[in-house]
Order: sequence, then C-alpha cells, then structure tokens
Amino acid sequence: MRRRPPWLLLLVWAATRGILLLVATQAVPTGHGESFRNDVTLYRDWSDVLAEGEFPAGDEKWQYPPFAALPLLAPRLLPLGYHVAFYLLAVLCDLAILLLLLRFSAPRRGGGRTGPWAWTVGAALLGPVLVSRYDVMVTLVAVLALTASANPAVRGSLIGVGLLVKVWPVALLAGLRRWRELLTASGLTLVVAVAGCGAAALILPHALDFLTAQEERGLQIESLAATPFALARALGWWGGYTTYQHGAMEAVGGGVGVATMLSLAATPVALALVGLWWLRAAPSPRSYYDAALTTVLFLVATSRVLSPQYLVWVIGIAAVILSVRRDRPGPTQRPAALLVMVAALLTGIMYPWVEQDYSWTGALPGTIVLVLRNLVFLAAAVTSYVQLWRATRRPRRVREEHDVQAAVPAS
Repeated sequence: MRRRPPWLLLLVWAATRGILLLVATQAVPTGHGESFRNDVTLYRDWSDVLAEGEFPAGDEKWQYPPFAALPLLAPRLLPLGYHVAFYLLAVLCDLAILLLLLRFSAPRRGGGRTGPWAWTVGAALLGPVLVSRYDVMVTLVAVLALTASANPAVRGSLIGVGLLVKVWPVALLAGLRRWRELLTASGLTLVVAVAGCGAAALILPHALDFLTAQEERGLQIESLAATPFALARALGWWGGYTTYQHGAMEAVGGGVGVATMLSLAATPVALALVGLWWLRAAPSPRSYYDAALTTVLFLVATSRVLSPQYLVWVIGIAAVILSVRRDRPGPTQRPAALLVMVAALLTGIMYPWVEQDYSWTGALPGTIVLVLRNLVFLAAAVTSYVQLWRATRRPRRVREEHDVQAAVPAS
C-alpha cells in the first residue's frame, strides 16, 4: 500500500523553516538578532583558523572533536556570506532528517507520521536556534545511525562518525541488547573514532585539545543542577551571581562548587541505572531506540551545561521513537516524547526572548520559565527510564525460570 505524499507536512516544514530563516537573518526584525548570529560568527572565526591548517589553540570555547571542523568549513564552499551559507546548510540537514524519518516511517515498516510531524513541529518550537547551531548536523548523523540499518557494524560506524563531530552520539550504543551486537557496534565505533582522531592529529595541530578542554567548566546557569541557584537568586535568597566564561553563563557563589561536584557524580549514577536496566531487561525491537532516548536524556539532565541547542538532539531521537512501529501493546516512550516537546516550547520561549532575566539580572519572569523547562526536562528523563524499564522487564515466569536455572549447580 503506497501512502500519498505528505504535502501538508512538507508545506508546514517549508513555512516554519522559512520563518526561522527570516528571523535568524533578521530579514524580519524581531530584536535579539545577535543571539542568533553570535555562534555563527564564532564558527566563522574558527573556520578561518581551520582553513589555515590548524585547530583553535588556547581557545576555551573550542571543546569539540576534530570532525566538528567539517560543518564549520562547509559554508565556505558556497558563494554566499558565511552566515547565510551556514543557515542554508543547517536547513538542508534539517530537511535530510525529515526525509530519513519519512523513509523510516514508511507503510512497509508499519510506522506512522507522528515522528516526522514531531520533528517538523518540535524542532521549530526551538526557534532560530535550530538553524544557527551546528547541532542539527550532529543530529542528522545520529538519526542516520538510528534509522539507516539494523546491522550493528553500520550502526557502530555511524555512531563513530557522530562521536567525531560531537561526543554525545556514543550514547546510542546503550540500546544494543545482545553481546555480539554490542561488541561489534562498539568496536566499530572505537575504530572509527580512533582512526579519525589519529588522522586529524597527524594532519592538523591541536586536534586532540578537546580531550581536556572541558576540565575547567563550571555550572551553567541553565543546567538542572543550577536551577535552585537561579530561582533562589530571583527570590532574593542567594547572594551569588552569574559570569560569562567557557562560552556560557556560569553560576558563581556559595554552594555552587558542591552542586558542580554532585552534577559530575550524577552522570555515572545515571549511566549505572542504564546499566542495571541493560542487565535485567528482556530486549524488544523497540528497546534500541527507547534506550537511546533515555540515555541521552540522562546525559543532558546530569550535565553541567544545558544549552538550548541540546534540545535539538533529544527532539531528533524522540521523533525517531515516534516513527517506530509498536510491535506489542504496553508502555512506550510517547509520554516522555510529549514532555520533550513541551520542554522544546519552553526552551524556545527562554532563549533568547527572556534570557536576560535568568542569565544576567536574576529577574523572576524569565527565571520561572527556566525552572519550568528544567522541571519538565527532568520529568521527561525520569518518565523515559520508568517506561523503558516497564516495557522490557521480563515476565515473572521467565524471571523465575531464570532464577531457578541460575541456582542449579553445574553437573
């Protein structure tokens, strides 16, 4: 059965992306234009250094693996100004993600159009951040790794490429529930990553500086761990402040050091929870995708940084999950995906429209939006893990048989 072309979906995508381009370029003046230009200007400056044959050295803002150079250099290939060229390339990657989702949700796969719609609408809710950060390029690689093939060698190779552009796609390995698949995919990921880093280090100086670049990072005011300080400052209960360093607005004051350490400790704890699920779960065809969402949500929630563009990653994975055919009734990641969309809406309101409130002045209105966004995001992470556990837990009879077999000594 052939499905008719999704003209309405494509029309909505084209309309929303056209609006985002008009706002990003300030062809339609909305104020805050520099908020969308600043990072692209930084990318342009980095591309100038990269074009000279080296990676940025001594720049605290450069914290990316070597293949991040590719999306930064690509706009230079177009006969346009760097900013416009970058926006257009970002839109093309955005369109490629939509086409991958449409292919993945084709009738022969038993999927629906919910996933493509989730990407079209959910990503647009973030506003021009979607087209003014290179995270959409990384998300394209991640969506490709999730949807291109079930072959673990293909998945592992694509995850390795994603890791070379930005580290977080390595989380996509978490859902591989069979040892052979996990070893094959993780082995290929490691080979691709090491080979890519090695080649870059041989060709360009400072290619591996990213390995130590984040050691000095503090607690970004937008992160979950900083949420109590942001709210307490807005209510006049905390005497700390924010300062711009390491490429973000970071909290400074009493208790921040402890919160930073707790945030660092929370990441291995969250990964241990994923590991516990991995050991006890009964895999299903959906669990690979569901675990990817849970793991990325955990990594972002426990990070010292929760920049607006991080939502691009999560929306992309949520859209994949909403494109997967339901193989059996039971708990799904749909509640978590819906919470992700709400977090995207709140993030689109937060940045840049009320950013001054929580980043600089500590005013209450924008801080309340930040707090709500972070609470919704935390709820999405918790909901995702609970649903993942419930959807893949072993039936009681299977568990009992497994326990009996484990208790019988080998003859």
